[in-house]
Amino acid sequence: MNKAILGTVTDVRPELLDQRLRVVAAVRTQQGELLQAHMPDREVAAVLPRSVLLGAARTAPPTLLDTAQPILARMTVGRLVRLWRYQERWFFSFQGWKGVRFVEEPTQPATAGPG
Repeated sequence: MNKAILGTVTDVRPELLDQRLRVVAAVRTQQGELLQAHMPDREVAAVLPRSVLLGAARTAPPTLLDTAQPILARMTVGRLVRLWRYQERWFFSFQGWKGVRFVEEPTQPATAGPG
C-alpha cells in the first residue's frame, strides 16, 4: 500500500474523456516533485455541483468547461491536498474535517475611540 503524500495544487483543468468530465491538476509535492493528479468524482461533485450548473439536464455543451475552469481554479489552486496512487495514476483530495479543531479566539480589549 502506498502512503499518501501532501502537495499543493499549482494548476487545474477540466477535460472531457468519453464525453465525461474529468479534472486534472498539477500538484507540487512537499519534496518539490511536480505530479499530474486526477480529482475523484466525489471531490468534483463538491466543487462543481451538477445541480447548480445543469439543473435537471442530462447533457451539457462542451463550452461548459469554460465556466468550470475558473471555478475549479479558485477552489483548488494553492490548496494543500493529499495524493495517492491507484492503478498507475495519481489522485488527489482535499484535507478532511477530522483534523480541524474549533477554538475560541481571545477577545480583543476595547479601545477608546477618538475624542
